[in-house]
Amino acid sequence: MKHQYLAVTCMVVLSLYLSADFRLTWLTSRGIREIYYYNKRDLYFAGLFVLPAIVSHLLTIWGHYYRADGIFQQSIVLVSTATAKERRRISIWERHDPWIGYTYKYWVLVAISVLLNTLWFVQPLVAYLPNGIRFLGLYGSITAYVAFGSGYAAMGSCGMLLFLVLRRSMLQAVGFTYADLLPLHRWLGVAFIVWSTLHTISYILYYIHFDAFWEEFNFDGNTRGPQNLIAVVAYLSLLGLGITALPQIRRSCYLLFITAHRVFTVITFVGTLMHFPYYMLWYYVLPSMCLYIADRFVPKFIQSCSLAPEIACSFNKDADILTVVLVSKNRLEPLKPYYPGDYVNLEIPELSLIYHPFTIASYWAEDPYSMTIYVRTFQETKTSWTGALANLCGESETPVLVRANVDGVFGDRVHDYLSCKVMVIFAAGAAITTFMGLLKAMAAQIEVATESMKNPATIEVHLICTFRYESELYAYGDFMHRITHDPRFTSWLRVEVYVSRPDKHTAPAACPSGQCTSEFVCGRVDGQDPQQGDERESTSLLSNSRKHAQYGAVANGCGGCGGGEAKDCCGASTPPACSSSSSMTIPNPAAAVNEDLTGPEHMYKSLPTFSAASSDTIATVHAKKDLIATTAILVVPMAVYLLSRNIPWEGTYQGQYRWCRTTRDTDQHMTNNCLWSYAVLPGVVHVAIAMVMGYLGLWAARRSNLLQSSRFSTPLWSSRSSSASVFKAYPRVGDLQRGSSHATDLESRAASTAANSYRNLVLGLSALDPTAPLDHRTGSAAAIKGSIVFKRGRIQVNHHIQELMEWRLGEEG
Repeated sequence: MKHQYLAVTCMVVLSLYLSADFRLTWLTSRGIREIYYYNKRDLYFAGLFVLPAIVSHLLTIWGHYYRADGIFQQSIVLVSTATAKERRRISIWERHDPWIGYTYKYWVLVAISVLLNTLWFVQPLVAYLPNGIRFLGLYGSITAYVAFGSGYAAMGSCGMLLFLVLRRSMLQAVGFTYADLLPLHRWLGVAFIVWSTLHTISYILYYIHFDAFWEEFNFDGNTRGPQNLIAVVAYLSLLGLGITALPQIRRSCYLLFITAHRVFTVITFVGTLMHFPYYMLWYYVLPSMCLYIADRFVPKFIQSCSLAPEIACSFNKDADILTVVLVSKNRLEPLKPYYPGDYVNLEIPELSLIYHPFTIASYWAEDPYSMTIYVRTFQETKTSWTGALANLCGESETPVLVRANVDGVFGDRVHDYLSCKVMVIFAAGAAITTFMGLLKAMAAQIEVATESMKNPATIEVHLICTFRYESELYAYGDFMHRITHDPRFTSWLRVEVYVSRPDKHTAPAACPSGQCTSEFVCGRVDGQDPQQGDERESTSLLSNSRKHAQYGAVANGCGGCGGGEAKDCCGASTPPACSSSSSMTIPNPAAAVNEDLTGPEHMYKSLPTFSAASSDTIATVHAKKDLIATTAILVVPMAVYLLSRNIPWEGTYQGQYRWCRTTRDTDQHMTNNCLWSYAVLPGVVHVAIAMVMGYLGLWAARRSNLLQSSRFSTPLWSSRSSSASVFKAYPRVGDLQRGSSHATDLESRAASTAANSYRNLVLGLSALDPTAPLDHRTGSAAAIKGSIVFKRGRIQVNHHIQELMEWRLGEEG
C-alpha cells in the first residue's frame, strides 16, 4: 500500500500546483521578460508539476502493474474463505451510483476536474477585470478577460486530456481503470471545445468592439493577423476532432475516427503553438505529453524483447473463430505475468498499422510461456479487419505464422467483486474469453483452500452464456467441456449454455408443429426416445442438489419465448426457460461426461495459482526492465528541455547573458521570434528527442528479435529441434498464401510436418488432431464434441434476471 500513499501524495501536490499556478506563473513582479530565460518559475514547474507526475507514473509501473500479484491475490483469496464472515463488502469508493451507473470515485474525479476548470477561468477575471474596466471599459474588459480566462482554461483541459488516456496512469495506482477514465477524457474534450469556442467568440467581439477586426485577421507579418488566421485553422481542426469522436462515428467507422483523431490532434496543437507561441503552453501540455509518449512506446518495447516476432493463427471457418497464440521468443524466459481480464493490442503490419485490442483467454499460471487469444471474425463484413486476418490465416485450421507487433499487457488489477457470496455472469459469444482466465484462477484458489481448510465458504458463480453456432461452442478448446465436467469447477460453478442458430450449411430439422422458424434449430439427442420428451428430469440452476438428466448433448427446445403464448414446439413441450414460473434448468454435467474422456490419459491438468508459478519473482524482473526504459524516455528529454531554457538563443547584449530585443523593440515580429526561441523551441526539442528515443528503441528491439528468429539462433532451435529446416518449411503467409499455386506435394507435406513440429516444440503441446484448436490439452476435438449440454434458442436475459431476483439470490450476503 506504500506506493498508493506516495501516488496520492504526488497527485495532491500536482492538484495544488494547478490550482495556484495562475498566481505563480502570471502574477509576478518582474513581468513578461522572465519568460525568456530559466528562472524560479521553471523551478516551480519542474518541482511541483513534472516531478510529481513522473514519480507517480513510476510508482504506478512498479507498485500496481508489476507487483500486481499481491493485489490480485488479495482479491482472489476471498473466493474461498474459512468462514463467510471473512468476506468484505465492496467499499463505497468502488460502488456505483444508482442513477447513472458510474462509481463514486469517478464522481470525485469529476468534481476535481470541474473545480480546476472553474479556477482556471475565474482567476484571470478576478485578477484583471477591475483594472481592465478603467482602461478598456466594461464591455471591452469583459470580452477581453473572458477570452483570456477561457483560453487559459482550454490549455489546462488540454493538458489533462492526455493524462486520462494513459494505459498506465498514476490514477490507476489508486484504483481507477482505463475504462473508468475514458468517459472523463471525452467530457474534458467537450470542455476543451467549449472553452476554445468561448475564447474565439470573445476575442472576435473584442476586435469588433474596437473596430480592429481586419487588422487582427490578415497576412501582415507586423501584426498578429497571421497568427489569428492560423488559430482559425486550429479551431476548425478541433471541431473536426470532436465531430469524428461522436459515438455514432467512432463505433461505426473506427478507422476514420482513429485516423482523424491523430491528424486533427497534431493540427490543433501545432496551430495553437503558432497562434500563441508562449511558454505556458508547454507548462500544461509537456508533462502529460511526456508520459503519453512513454506510455505508447515502452510497453511495445518490452513485448518486442519478450515475444516471438510471429504469431501462430488458425481459423475455424464453421465457427468464424480465429485462434491466435503468442509465445516467448525462446520458450525459456516466461512472459510478463498477465491476469484475468487483461488485454493486449495486436498489430498485423501486413493488414494495417492500427492496433486492435483483444482480451487474453489463456491462464498465465498454466503456461507462463504463451498467451492465447480468440478472435470472433465477421465474414459477412468483407472489409473488416478480422475478416482480412482470417483470410491471411487460411481455412485449413493448420496454424500459420504471421508477423505481428504486440502492445501491452493492460488491464485492471483489483477484483473486489470476488468478495461477494454469489456472482452471476452473462456472456455472449466471444465474450466468454473474458472469463476464461478468471474462472481458472478461481478454481485454482478454491482447490488450494479446500486442501488447507475444512469445509471452506466458497463463492457461488452462475455462468449463463450463449453462442451463435454449436461449432462456436466447441471452438473454445476444452474450456467449455472442463467447466461443465471437471469437479473442481462443477462444485461451485453453475453453467447454462444456449445455441441460437443452426450451424452453417446445416438445414433446420423438420418441425411438424409449424412453430419453428429457420432462425432456430429443433432436434433431439441421438438415442433419445421421442415418447420420453415430456418426462425429462431437470435440476434448477439455483439449487445445490443435482439430479440425473435424460438428455445428452442437446437440451430439446426452440428458445424464443418472446411474449407469445407458450405452445408445443417441434413436438416437444415448451422448455422450462420459457416458463415464467419455472426455474432455470441445466442437466447434471457429471451425467453427460463422454465415456471416452474418463480414462486416466484424459484427466484434467491441475491448475496452479499465480504464487505457485512464481509470478511475483518474474514480474519483478520485467518491472526492472520497464522502469529503466521508462525512466530514460522521461528523464533524458526533460533534462534537455531544462538545459535548452539556459541557452542564449538570441545572443548576449551589454553583459546580459540571456536577453531578447523585445525588451527594447516591442514589434510583433521580434516578439514572436523571441517567444519561439526561448519558450517553444525547448519544448519542441524535448518532444523530438523523446520520439526519436522511442522509435529507435522499438526498432532496435524488433530488429534484434527478427534477426534471432531468421537465424534460428535462440536456444529453442538448438535444444528442441533436430533440424532448422523443419522451421524453414513451416507455413508462413508469404509461403502458403501467395505462393500456394507453385507448391509441390512434397513441399506441402514438409509444411504439414513443420506445422506439427511447431505445435509440439514451440507451443509445447502434445500431438493432437491437426484440425483441433490450438489449446486442446485433454482430448481431441472429436472426443469433446457432443459432450456439452446446451439448449437451442435465444437466451432470455430478462427472464434470468427476474428469476434471480425472485430467488433473492445473494441478498443474505
